[in-house]
Amino acid sequence: MCNNARFVPETVLFLGSGTIGTKVVPGLAIHQRVTMSAPSDQNRIAASVEADAFLRAVVDTIIDALVTIDHRGIIHHANPATETLLGYPPAELVGQNVCVLMASPYREEHDRYIQRYMDSGDPRIIGIGRQVTARKKCGTLIPVDLAVSKVEIAGQTYFTGVIRDISERVRAEEQIRRERDFSRNLIDTAHAIILVLDPRGKIERFNPYMEQLVGYSLDEVGGRDWFTTFIPENEREEVRQVFHATLIGTPVVNNINSILTKSGDARIVTWSGRRLLNVDGDVVGLLAVGNDITELKETERRLVQSERLAAIGQMVTGLAHESRNALQRTQACFEMLELDLEQPDHQELIQRGKRALHELQRLYEEVRGYSAPIKLDMREFSLSQLVDDTWHVIQQAAPTPEVQLHQECDLRVDSLVADADRMQQVIRNILENAIAVSPRPGNITVRSYRASVDGRPGVAIEVWDEGPGLTLEQQERMLEPFYTTKVRGTGLGLAIVQRIVDAHLGRIEVGNRSGAGAKIVIQLPLSR
Repeated sequence: MCNNARFVPETVLFLGSGTIGTKVVPGLAIHQRVTMSAPSDQNRIAASVEADAFLRAVVDTIIDALVTIDHRGIIHHANPATETLLGYPPAELVGQNVCVLMASPYREEHDRYIQRYMDSGDPRIIGIGRQVTARKKCGTLIPVDLAVSKVEIAGQTYFTGVIRDISERVRAEEQIRRERDFSRNLIDTAHAIILVLDPRGKIERFNPYMEQLVGYSLDEVGGRDWFTTFIPENEREEVRQVFHATLIGTPVVNNINSILTKSGDARIVTWSGRRLLNVDGDVVGLLAVGNDITELKETERRLVQSERLAAIGQMVTGLAHESRNALQRTQACFEMLELDLEQPDHQELIQRGKRALHELQRLYEEVRGYSAPIKLDMREFSLSQLVDDTWHVIQQAAPTPEVQLHQECDLRVDSLVADADRMQQVIRNILENAIAVSPRPGNITVRSYRASVDGRPGVAIEVWDEGPGLTLEQQERMLEPFYTTKVRGTGLGLAIVQRIVDAHLGRIEVGNRSGAGAKIVIQLPLSR
């Protein structure tokens, strides 16, 4: 062996998943044996030292913390960024267990994690980045991204972790999550329609309120054409024009149109909306907010009708008052003629005149009763008892023993809060109409059961007869004032019934039952 030979400790460099670590392993020669430093060897050694210095410089300037541990969890190396990130100078960390950088429960369990990997070789985190919580020297906990890689050096296993502070990212994500949750809660709880359409008018999204209003879930109609699915045919063209105007930049403000529910009913909605743009400025759809004003429009209609009826009532009351003296004089004249004239044909003329006079007086009273404001005296009563009492009154006034009444009452909704006198007027009017068309012998059925009236608990009252039923025209016009199918009558009976039902915030429907006979259905809320 030459006297100028010298031993060179070998510097081993290892890399893994973007991590760089260094370890000096004494006792190993560059060629695993002692050799003399020939000029070429000296060049290679110089190049190796230069590369080592370069890699150390890279490691020391990386902004992420780098920590290398052995299979026992003991820290062998840490770069300067660990002090910036975690508060520990590298020299203070070397020789400590890496658990000092961890938060519970990982702090107490880390050594067991390493041992399990060494025993089983099953990687739970190695090669997989994950978010964990790190513990700074001052005790503060911060969220970090941790990436771990493994390397084997001279038969020893080492692990290098890259630690990146993600506090700002976590705070930003939390802020985005809160804003997203706020927006979602706002949409889900809003008592208004929130609707999103794509540029072709296809349904992309709507909120739970819309589902409750129309009876469709988003899964049922998502992707379908909005106009053919929900807009009545006679309004589609106008609504399409508004839609296309919105896509080119004209906002929608208080546009009113109808939408169809799953049951076929129409709801009146006022809309506001605007187009949706992406980051490039391209139109990606339309956002519309709608308010259901069906009840408001109905209230307006009733108010207008009430005002008109009040005007009619004032006119009829004044006319009746001015005519009262003339009618009384006419009645007196008929009575005097009845005493003076004894011929049968004269008596017949007098009776016909008196009947005409009585009919005129009744007409005045009926029109006045229809047009007068309805004031309700609300109290609780038994619906089945009211029906029995009303039938008894009818039979006392005009007995019809050939027609029988049958009741099928649900006792769960028998207790009703309403104006009992007005409701007796309703039941009597309907029963008298049913008696008039019933065959002899015949049956009339009154049935009650639970129902929902505008989302509130209510009762449905059905009255069936065994008559000839109603034509289509009669079904459509039966509730119109002054429409009648009788030889005599003003045609105000069912119109008065509808006014009373409307005053109770209820509904009335006229139609035919399956088989023979007509059916009238009244729906009333159980309480105001």
